[in-house]
Amino acid sequence: MYTVSGPKPDVLGPGYEVMTLGLGTDYEGEVVASLVRRQPSPAGSRAVLYIHGYNDYFFQRHVADFYARNGISFYALDLRKHGRSLRSYQTASLCRSLHDYYPEIDAAVEIIKQDGHQMILVSGHSTGGLTVSLWADEGNNRNLVNGLILNSPFLSSGLPVAARVVIDPLFRAISRRRPTMSLRLRSSPHYTQSLGRSYLGEWDFDTNWKSVAGMQLRPAWLASILEGQRAVRKGLDVKVPVLVLCSTVSGNRRTPPRDLLAADTVLDVHEIARLSTQLSENVTCIRIAHAMHDVFLSPLPARTQAFDELSRWLVTYAADPNATGRAVSAPS
Repeated sequence: MYTVSGPKPDVLGPGYEVMTLGLGTDYEGEVVASLVRRQPSPAGSRAVLYIHGYNDYFFQRHVADFYARNGISFYALDLRKHGRSLRSYQTASLCRSLHDYYPEIDAAVEIIKQDGHQMILVSGHSTGGLTVSLWADEGNNRNLVNGLILNSPFLSSGLPVAARVVIDPLFRAISRRRPTMSLRLRSSPHYTQSLGRSYLGEWDFDTNWKSVAGMQLRPAWLASILEGQRAVRKGLDVKVPVLVLCSTVSGNRRTPPRDLLAADTVLDVHEIARLSTQLSENVTCIRIAHAMHDVFLSPLPARTQAFDELSRWLVTYAADPNATGRAVSAPS
């Protein structure tokens, strides 16, 4: 069960409102999620629910505008311990299982349906893409949504099999006993810095909610990712059409600054493409030339291609049954 407070004006300003979803308590105290809604809602029965990745939150107004131009109502969910939902007593981005996020996804979908939308698409980026794939595979969820849109989903950790065999059970044991324990390792800050207007990119975001210093890595979070990826390798059975978008090029911590804006410097894009076939019998995987990890935050040529491919997929697999005409092309 969940409680709802709001809506109230959102930090994004006019045109956005946010509801706080009360989700009870966990090992750190009271837990909430935040459901952002773009207003006004376009006429039509379709809606999309956007779910961010690790060290992230929703700030991409241009993505919401794209869906609105296509007659699709837009909602975004800041998961527990991320962004708008992070509380001072919580560990940012921490979870012990990706199943922890199911209650807020369930609540968001229920609210969207209560708003009168009959066709619901769920879009997930990176860790969010892995999470919504697992969620949509669950038996009780298969009839709740009509399609998945996955933006560089975190389908593979890149760890060799031998390393997974050792690390996985160790991290699961630590997760049960000391869920907030951290390692001496931090995620690379290069990708997030490459997005910010103050660095190399063109985007403004709250660095308290999307750190540009690298995130402290925690065994509990890593165990949750490995658990989800193990399920993907075995094969999921998502019953709705799935669109997967990812770059054609991967980078790493040593990628020179001049190339940071033309590659996915977080994940192995070849593994994303390979494992995408494990999600559903109806998967469209499209590689975007020179895209970044979040393809919709890439420089203009790559993100334009990504929006154009998404437009075509929407026409084919998620057309409004009550409307005619083709989807609108990408915003700049």
